[in-house]
Amino acid sequence: MPKANSRLHAIPVLLSAIFLCSATTGCTRLGERVQHVALPPGAPDAAAILAGLARNDAAIANFKAKGSMSLASPDFAGVKTCDDGTVAFRRPADLYVIGKKLVVGVTVFRVTCIGDEFLIEFPATPEEEPYYRVEGEQFGSVPFSVSPSEIAREMFLPEVWPDVKPKDFRLVAYDQAQQQATVEIGPKRAPRRRIVVTGPPWRVMRSERLDKDGTVLAETVMDDYREIDGVQFPAKVDASFPGEQTRMTIDMRKIWTNTQLDNALFDVKARAREAGVDLSRAAAEQRRGKHAR
Repeated sequence: MPKANSRLHAIPVLLSAIFLCSATTGCTRLGERVQHVALPPGAPDAAAILAGLARNDAAIANFKAKGSMSLASPDFAGVKTCDDGTVAFRRPADLYVIGKKLVVGVTVFRVTCIGDEFLIEFPATPEEEPYYRVEGEQFGSVPFSVSPSEIAREMFLPEVWPDVKPKDFRLVAYDQAQQQATVEIGPKRAPRRRIVVTGPPWRVMRSERLDKDGTVLAETVMDDYREIDGVQFPAKVDASFPGEQTRMTIDMRKIWTNTQLDNALFDVKARAREAGVDLSRAAAEQRRGKHAR
């Protein structure tokens, strides 16, 4: 029977890599300082941008997408690719991802998640045992969960826009020629996020999650937006955790928003049992690990 906790060191890196893609790899860096200058005539109203993002966010209850993925991580040599990937996500934190090689019909990886409980499988390489967690993990240097559901939200729903307070949403720069606005979110002295939006309709083109010192914890680039049933949705997503030196690109050929999703996709316990995970043992080991800390 496979053990539930193999490759402990590799999993946090792989978790971020499975869902995150970036045009930038390397060491964690400080976010670029934005010079707060007088905004030019014609600059949009910050409240209008926030309202537009909130309307779009509120209109997405779930989505399903199919496309190709490429994955790079310092944990393995070369780049893993799949040309037949499927992603399914539903609020508040349920996720299913499967990556396949279309020609040979091989499943490279599968992730099943409900909230912070998740299972990662590597069917193409049986020697890599499945990894099951009752609760999400954290990077020591990153102050937010890196469970698959949190990573998916960082990619597609970086903020719950209806919950963002207008006083914490500040327009700090505007490029009229490109119709791009730079916005900082959070306290003025230590914003938690910096985004670049274009519009209207307003769409997030780049998002940087920052720590209190301005270090970039997560960086996501979104492109090729499509309007699907009135919802703006990016077909290409490119994001990373720079400190983990991971990279992945997702290029979605087909996207369905607010669609019917089979509940069985998210049955993480059923998948774990099928993969040979001893759920009771895994829960006990995690409890012992918490007490040890």
